Amino acid sequence: MLTLYDHPLSGNCHKVRLFLSILGLSYKSVFIDVPAGANHESAFVAMNPLRQIPVLSDGDYTVQDSQAILVYLARRYLPEWAGSDAFESGTIMQWLSFAANEIGNSLQPARVFYLLGEEVDIELAQRKGLRALSLLDAHLGRQQWLACGRPTIADIACFPYVALSREGHLPLDEFGNVLTWIASITRLPGYIDMPGLPPPAGTT
Repeated sequence: MLTLYDHPLSGNCHKVRLFLSILGLSYKSVFIDVPAGANHESAFVAMNPLRQIPVLSDGDYTVQDSQAILVYLARRYLPEWAGSDAFESGTIMQWLSFAANEIGNSLQPARVFYLLGEEVDIELAQRKGLRALSLLDAHLGRQQWLACGRPTIADIACFPYVALSREGHLPLDEFGNVLTWIASITRLPGYIDMPGLPPPAGTT
């Protein structure tokens, strides 16, 4: 049984939940109350010394970091989503890095500032967020998906915090190509939402 150490409002956790749903895999969710400090408890720290969620256990194997979990799940259960050759894999990994860095240091902390009131340089986060959205919008003006001409874990990695941009008070509606891409993701078989994200296409 797969076990996901999870929080329902975490965009990084949602990446994993979404991909698990697309894969059609059952899993056990273990709630980690990060705002209350549960990620600093000794049992969790023993599993992930970085004290971050998500963490995924698959039998005797445990992997941390949302991007790493996506790579693991794809390679094990649906390899084409991680790239069919070295060129595709390299392209996908560039977008996983974009998710961790450009998005993770802009859209994510901007959302945390307004959602949880954490100390964040909000002007810097929003400025970086606008740059990330602009780069995405330009790229998606040339192609439907981020990499390889089809849905991959590149899209899953970047999706949640981009689609949650409004919660960081960023003007998502100004980026039409990004909105089209978000709508395409909501049409994927197995798509699931979370608070702040659009519902599956065709539902109300």
